[in-house]
Amino acid sequence: MNNIAIIGFGPFSQFFTPYITQNFSDVSVWNRSDKSEEAAKLDVKYVSLDEALSKEVIILSTSISFFEELLKNNAKIINPKAIVFDVASVKMKPVELMLKYLPQTCEIVATHPLFGPQSGKDGIEGKNMVICPIRTTKQICIIDFLANKLKLNVMVRTPEEHDKQMAYVQALTHFVARGVAGIKIPYTDQKTIAFEKLIDVRNLLAGDSDDLFLAIQNDNPFAKSVRLEFLNKLNDLNHDLNLENN
Repeated sequence: MNNIAIIGFGPFSQFFTPYITQNFSDVSVWNRSDKSEEAAKLDVKYVSLDEALSKEVIILSTSISFFEELLKNNAKIINPKAIVFDVASVKMKPVELMLKYLPQTCEIVATHPLFGPQSGKDGIEGKNMVICPIRTTKQICIIDFLANKLKLNVMVRTPEEHDKQMAYVQALTHFVARGVAGIKIPYTDQKTIAFEKLIDVRNLLAGDSDDLFLAIQNDNPFAKSVRLEFLNKLNDLNHDLNLENN
């Protein structure tokens, strides 16, 4: 794995790029809108999409909404011997699309870094990284790099196992945080630890894009049932309180 391309150079890619360049010297990036200045600041090459897709290692870091268009329109120019990673927050849908459109000779490893620019601002050592080895001969090498070079806690899952768990871990958490963010909570010095933790969660997720939120909610097939379970419980609680007050 001598050369690497990152397809999609948004906030997460820019945050994670220094960890890649610490270990690999030939790193290229491409983005739909011009990110050449951001690439220059991080000392990586800004290249055309055709060149990026010719690399030996391709990291797909685009929004899920663009994922199928990217693969479908460029399947014929992707390096047929490449190892392709994705870093999406859901796993079943991107895996399905990679298997559908990528050359059968490509290796496929789906990943989900369970951290980002906010939660990883003080470093990523000890943070969780999920990998789903879909079609690869390099699983041991990949785990070794992530665990021993980047010092991540690597968890091997199937795409379905990942999405089932993340429906609670991520979809529910982001749903609650968005709800809290929609309430104008006044400043108060009367604070409890529980309240501060609630505000911390809201602030931690405040910078997440609408695309990310929608992907977590709509592209995880298990998220809707978890949201409904939560909303039904809130309605039940509210109903019980109203009965108590009558």
